[in-house]
Amino acid sequence: MLESARFVPGGRLLIWNSPAFGLVGIGSYLATSIVAMTLLGRWLDGQFDSAPVLTLVFLVLGLLLGFYGAYRQLQQVLARTGRPGGGEGR
Repeated sequence: MLESARFVPGGRLLIWNSPAFGLVGIGSYLATSIVAMTLLGRWLDGQFDSAPVLTLVFLVLGLLLGFYGAYRQLQQVLARTGRPGGGEGR
């Protein structure tokens, strides 16, 4: 198998703790927050006949929330890998 792979006592590979999976999670979170908030704004525009005001407002909210969440998750990934900039309290 992999020479640098880590295993749990039962012999299972700890591939899920890889930093790559953390980065995939960050991208998924960012995309989901932007798309979900935009769709919510679009639906609300249809309900209140205010197109495109609420779509744009919720798009901006989705961007802000997505980037904030992605930043927080990136800090956690960096802290787990021991890279500089990933320390607690930042």
